[in-house]
Amino acid sequence: MMKTLINWVIGALLLWLMSFIPFMAISFNRWVTILIVAMALGLINALIVPAAKNLFKKSTSLLLLLVSLVIDAAALWLAGLIVPGFTIEFFPTAIIAAVVLSLVNVGFSKASA
Repeated sequence: MMKTLINWVIGALLLWLMSFIPFMAISFNRWVTILIVAMALGLINALIVPAAKNLFKKSTSLLLLLVSLVIDAAALWLAGLIVPGFTIEFFPTAIIAAVVLSLVNVGFSKASA
């Protein structure tokens, strides 16, 4: 439970940092919107992403990595459509944000192991 909460807070901080990337905007009350987006991403990642990644489970490692990045970017894009005040204007911006979030999550999981 504590690991999930820490991961959620780190994800929210990363979203705040990434909001300075061009074509990614967070408006309204920034911190409330960021926390809602982090929760939405957590739900999307818990419910939809594992099912989508299972479809490509027997693929090669490189293909699985690329598919995972596209699925994570799609999750960010979906969060941008669901949460008011959070927008991602272009899909390449979602891919950049997915790469950053993935790298930090891998680093976080290695550090806590």
